[in-house]
Amino acid sequence: MYRAVAALLMILLPAASGVESPKDRHVIRVRRVEKAGYISVVVENRKAYEVTVALTIAAENVSITRITPETATYPGNSQTEAARISATDPNWLWKWHCSFRWTKGRMDAKHNGKTLYLLPFEKGESCRVIQGHNGRLTHRDCNRYAVDFAMPEGTTVCAAREGIVVDLKESSTVGGPEKKFQNESNFVSIAHADGTIGEYHHLKYDGVLVEIGQRVTAGQPIALSGSTGYSTSPHLHFGVYSAANADRLQSYPIIFTTHQGIVAKPLEGRTYTAK
Repeated sequence: MYRAVAALLMILLPAASGVESPKDRHVIRVRRVEKAGYISVVVENRKAYEVTVALTIAAENVSITRITPETATYPGNSQTEAARISATDPNWLWKWHCSFRWTKGRMDAKHNGKTLYLLPFEKGESCRVIQGHNGRLTHRDCNRYAVDFAMPEGTTVCAAREGIVVDLKESSTVGGPEKKFQNESNFVSIAHADGTIGEYHHLKYDGVLVEIGQRVTAGQPIALSGSTGYSTSPHLHFGVYSAANADRLQSYPIIFTTHQGIVAKPLEGRTYTAK
């Protein structure tokens, strides 16, 4: 869901001619900038959220100076010099190949397991858990601690924790139980103060109530539920994530405060009421 792989090939001759970079990526672009005596490799993050990028450079007859580590976190809406490339001997053929992998979020997030989250719907409303931790359908690996709440389409979705809206999608009109719909989910992403990101998925078409950059409080309405994306029925998928590395996300177990009391592990089939 939040991973990508791309490559940039440069073959530089003594006259310093070269192949242009590929078309711009939707989220991450790696580009070359000509400087006096070297080429600067710039990682451009075109989204508001932080990303973890693994930038690999293979080269011949080239000196590589790293400005950032091979795997590093890049701020939202940033352009960061990651490396400098220069010829070891400019009289001979020199070439280099740059590839990158990326994941949404940062690696150094420190989630506090004692943080209390509200249920992601309006106070007094009740919703049934249809898939909990390690759910048999999709809650494995990076979604291990996510929770799915059954919701009639159009139910008000609320922020479970305060933060800043860093990503959203509300243009999808399709969904279904086939994996071909996996990238069609409407969603809202909210960055928390500890570096984690709360994800609210399967929202209704044109059903997002907030804007990127907006600060929201816990309990604030942020969207309307739906069944877009890889979905068997109308529901809300909620989880808290950070980047494990440039290849995958990790999810965190969270504690909800509910009308029934403190809930550390929402149970499939149980109904919980928002406090």
